[in-house]
Amino acid sequence: MVAKCGTHPDRDADGGTCARCGTFVCAECVAPGGAAPVCTSCLAHLDRGPHVRHLRILAILFMVHGGLLLAAGVSYLLFGGLMLDELARMPADPGSPESEVLPELVGVFAAAMGLGQLAPGVVQAFAGWQLFRYRGLGLAWAAAIGGLFAVLGCYCAPTALLLGGYAAYVLSRPDVRARLALGVPPASHGA
Repeated sequence: MVAKCGTHPDRDADGGTCARCGTFVCAECVAPGGAAPVCTSCLAHLDRGPHVRHLRILAILFMVHGGLLLAAGVSYLLFGGLMLDELARMPADPGSPESEVLPELVGVFAAAMGLGQLAPGVVQAFAGWQLFRYRGLGLAWAAAIGGLFAVLGCYCAPTALLLGGYAAYVLSRPDVRARLALGVPPASHGA
């Protein structure tokens, strides 16, 4: 006997069984792109979770904040390079050994500040893109925690702290974790 789809009893269950509810599903009733088959009704139910709607907001915030961090990192690197160039043109004071070390220190400091902003910026922007597709729970946690390194640059410190707190709130919700565990795009863009 061939199993039939729970929604379409006239069709064979060629989509398998839903990993969440165990219902037999046809190819039309299985959500595309997941590691395990999930029926569209379970996917729609998870998309209506009380905190799942925050995933889109968090995704956008990660992408915007990541872009700001990237811009800050590039500006630190450019500023450091320009400052280093100007300091190299200044004549060194022969009586002060610090005058020869100062340009290198300024350059190293600016490069460290720039890289300290660039790395979390890239991670946050990519995590936002993944979250927008309802994927990447671990990457989102890494982006939230890594974004706190922006505090060292002072420029994005307030937003980094607020975004880290909001991300911790959203990502720790059971309905969000269950939805991201599926690894499939939302059932509709109105989710």
